[in-house]
Amino acid sequence: MTPASRKGRPRLATASLALILGAAASSFAQQPAPTPEATPAPTPEPKVVFGGYVDVYYGYNFNEVDPSLRTFDVQHNTFSLSAAEVNFTRTPTAQSRVGFRTDLWAGKAADLTAAFEPASDGKEIYKHVQQAYVSLLTGKVQWDAGKFVTPMGAEVIESQDNWNYTRSVLFGYAIPFYHLGVRASLPVNDKLTLGAQLVNGWNNATEINGNKTVHLSATVKPVASVSWVGNYMVGKETAGSNVNRNLFDTTLTLTATPKLSFMANLDYGKEGEVKWWGIAAYAKLQPTPAWAVVGRYEYLDDTKGSFMTFGTTAQTVTLTSDHTIAGSLKARLEYRTDFAKEPIFAKSDGSKTKDQTTLTVGLVYNFGGSF
Repeated sequence: MTPASRKGRPRLATASLALILGAAASSFAQQPAPTPEATPAPTPEPKVVFGGYVDVYYGYNFNEVDPSLRTFDVQHNTFSLSAAEVNFTRTPTAQSRVGFRTDLWAGKAADLTAAFEPASDGKEIYKHVQQAYVSLLTGKVQWDAGKFVTPMGAEVIESQDNWNYTRSVLFGYAIPFYHLGVRASLPVNDKLTLGAQLVNGWNNATEINGNKTVHLSATVKPVASVSWVGNYMVGKETAGSNVNRNLFDTTLTLTATPKLSFMANLDYGKEGEVKWWGIAAYAKLQPTPAWAVVGRYEYLDDTKGSFMTFGTTAQTVTLTSDHTIAGSLKARLEYRTDFAKEPIFAKSDGSKTKDQTTLTVGLVYNFGGSF
């Protein structure tokens, strides 16, 4: 450091001061220079993550016709492309608060999911866009606006993310597939997350009656091995009707041991005098990392108005053998039988019977990365 200037003094004092300062300067020069404080590295921008899958199957119905009460496995004795999908996601963070997600897909599952879209042109416009929304993080709340899959149910559209290969009747007939609107998610803490949605309705990207549907949800994880999800949705879903459709959905998951897990799902719906409800129970045994055995049982009641299309009580029993063959290639071998109180299942001779049994082989390959 350079000393401040001083007023004149006697020459002796000045000379002495010069010697002292010179010695101090020499000593200071011999000291190592202070290390400057490190500049924090800039926080990297979140990457865009991409992924996707190809899902093909072969199914055989012992009634020798296309099976009933199925969601995506709807063809008999045919090799089928259920779905091929690619998706892109940029998750918002505290440093970069804007993100997005887009899921593009094709296949029989895409056709069937879009079949409920009320506008005929909407079936083609939205059929290949399973999800597409932008995200904004404000504080702890994440907002999404666009088209997104429903939070209802224990199962999802992607077969590899479910415990069984074929979807439950509850997934395909008791709840919606997707919505278009705005949603918000608030992680209150590590045990509680709250959610809300304001959407056009059930499976309709285009509005049909000028009314909006409201959805509320809560996810509770009291301990690492237990998860409970509760959903409630209400809105006017039928064109020209002033009657609300109410749906309550809840799922409980329990990891009993690293190799044994259980799950239960309940759905109850009401629209005027029409009512429908059902339960599904699951058990998953994972003896090795590459192999699991899963059982699923459903009980369904559609006697109050035939909302689920079959108008009686029915049950399903499913047994799935889940194999990871190599890398990201997964194979599912599945036995399933559906039976009802009334003869609702078609046979090849044109008659109806109270049951149907199918064998299905599904192959799914996953891929992904980031950039």
